[in-house]
Amino acid sequence: MFSGFKFQVVLPVAVITLVLISLSAIGFSVWAMQHEQTLVRQQVADKQNSIQGVFVTTATLMQDRTRASMALLKEQISARGGADRGAAVTVADKTVNDIVIGGKGQAGNFDIVDYVTRLNKGTATIFSKDGDRFVRIATNVLKDDGNRAVGTELNKTTPAYAALKGEDAFYGVVDILGNPYFTGYEPLLARNGEFIGIAYVGYKAELPVLSQALEQSHLLKSGFVAVVDSHKVRYSPSWVSAEQVQRLIDNTDGSWVINRSPLPEWGLTIVSAYPMAELRAEGRTVGYGIVLAGVVLGAVISMTLFFLLDRQVLHLLGGEPRIAAQYMKKIAEGDLAVEIAVDREQPDSLMASLKVMQLKLKNLVLAVRGGAAEVSAQSHKFEAAYATLQGPRKDASSQELLRQVKGVSHTLTLLEKSIGRFRL
Repeated sequence: MFSGFKFQVVLPVAVITLVLISLSAIGFSVWAMQHEQTLVRQQVADKQNSIQGVFVTTATLMQDRTRASMALLKEQISARGGADRGAAVTVADKTVNDIVIGGKGQAGNFDIVDYVTRLNKGTATIFSKDGDRFVRIATNVLKDDGNRAVGTELNKTTPAYAALKGEDAFYGVVDILGNPYFTGYEPLLARNGEFIGIAYVGYKAELPVLSQALEQSHLLKSGFVAVVDSHKVRYSPSWVSAEQVQRLIDNTDGSWVINRSPLPEWGLTIVSAYPMAELRAEGRTVGYGIVLAGVVLGAVISMTLFFLLDRQVLHLLGGEPRIAAQYMKKIAEGDLAVEIAVDREQPDSLMASLKVMQLKLKNLVLAVRGGAAEVSAQSHKFEAAYATLQGPRKDASSQELLRQVKGVSHTLTLLEKSIGRFRL
């Protein structure tokens, strides 16, 4: 069933071609998957760098603004004669020492803080130090109910508290009553050098440019870029909640790729996150496409090769090569009687030429055989006539002529034997 030229020669060539093209496509697809993953990683890095650039630029501007407001607040305190520790006062439900500036107690006195924010916007506060607590006694930071946040304390979990406890200044983003602020904190010292409180200025971190950049920070399908500190998520895009951001960047199962770019001067970190599965899926999409294209191309080329070889080679041969070889072998062995089947639709094929050669050889052998027989008969007649005419005469010339005639007769006998080997 599968012994013909198509299946012994043409089909293996087509199959090998298909396999080689498919293997090449698979190899190229592996490279393409890796290349696509590299491109995705580069896109992620570019977006992260873009967000970082937006934030750093904004943060630098806000830091300059914060330092300018702090300079104005300190200038007002100094211009009014400096600060001193005052008597104990009750602010909201807390009892703390008042801070006296220019002879006026600041508990419930908002002149200085409001003056600073009237000129530079933002918020300002004077804290009174009470042991390890810092209590707001004058502020224009508002609580959720719209009232001034007097009597509230500086959150002890913030990096600002850690710095101020050691009498160090702090500039950065902190959480104030649940909202992020660009802030500046500096120790407030009495005229005698005693650490009596804190001077604060800050701006609520409402950054439309950063928010817009984060909204455009889709990484693959579900990845994102967010800004976090050591305690909570500060900024994140709208399609993912702060809780989800925190859970995903913890990456407990290792299924997400997490990149962190710290902003140490603000105590923040820019975090990019995207699922490894989506990265691999992007690569596989490209890789599978190349493999499919390679297999289809290989199949088309293989089928084309199959039909071209089949049509062209068999057309030239006029039949199966194995059968043509058998015909030629029989003719070479002298069998001119073999019946050669020729396709009438292929008159210029090898089979047709072999058939013509067979007929010509047949005719040649027949002609030679007939000529040899005729010459042999004439030779015998010559010998008989010679014997009758010469009789007893045996001169040398006659003997030589007779010898030549017998030689011709012998040659014709050999020729007849050779021709006799052909089967017609």
